[in-house]
Amino acid sequence: MPQIHQGNWTAQGKRFAIIVSRWNEFVADKLLEGAVGALGKTGARDEDIEIYRCPGAFELPGLARRVADSGRFDAIVCLGVVIRGATPHFDVVVNQTTRGIAQISAEAKLAVGFGVLTCDTIEQAIERAGSKGGNRGADAAMAAIEMANLYDKLAGQAEAASAQVRRRK
Repeated sequence: MPQIHQGNWTAQGKRFAIIVSRWNEFVADKLLEGAVGALGKTGARDEDIEIYRCPGAFELPGLARRVADSGRFDAIVCLGVVIRGATPHFDVVVNQTTRGIAQISAEAKLAVGFGVLTCDTIEQAIERAGSKGGNRGADAAMAAIEMANLYDKLAGQAEAASAQVRRRK
């Protein structure tokens, strides 16, 4: 049987930044409530959670990069809401936001939870922010918790392997 590596859903002892856009704030605030609730239910203390606000989804990656580079957090959770309009603006914002956050996730030394809704209608956004479709803010926080714990395990394994190599020399 192959060895399986995965994180757990324990937020205790970890520090989290939640980065949330203000555009479509009435929906984004529901995502924020879901994320904070999920972190609290899994052991994060209020003092271990910091919230950063930015104007819109397009600004999320820039702020997320600076927060990630601060070295103060084990994970960040990016939250926002983009609703399709009558112009190609939606596609530009969604593509650049997703690309920017994915790049941070791949490069930064911390876990990144992605909770940016990309919906055709306001009704779809409301469904994904705590009504029928669950809360994607909570989902993003849970993913960040799990990945932060998995990254810690990987770091511990790498440290143990290095120590073993040093003992052999």
